[in-house]
Amino acid sequence: MRANDAFPSRFVKSADVKTKPIIAVISHIEQEEIGEDKAKKWVLHFEDGKPLVLNSTNWNSIEDAFGDSDEWSGHKLKLYAARTQYQGKMTDCIRVQPIVPKPAAKAAESEFDDEMPPI
Repeated sequence: MRANDAFPSRFVKSADVKTKPIIAVISHIEQEEIGEDKAKKWVLHFEDGKPLVLNSTNWNSIEDAFGDSDEWSGHKLKLYAARTQYQGKMTDCIRVQPIVPKPAAKAAESEFDDEMPPI
């Protein structure tokens, strides 16, 4: 039995995305009391699956892509495992990659070009 199975968490952990990233749709964000010390932290909830406790790195990645946190609902993220330095040691972490829809393909501009070609 793996530690992840022996001690399940109600939040996404790096072990959950270590072998395969998760694609998730944001439901909402709220502040919650986390851990034994009941520290208030921002938690990102998804339409399906476990919520993610946000750190400033992931918050900034989402904010850069989607703007104000009031606008995040309905947007997709890829959650994946990475490594970061924490308290002087390398450790596993979760990073987010916003999935931004590609703009709709435009019709070939030459079809709608009103100018006459040079002679």
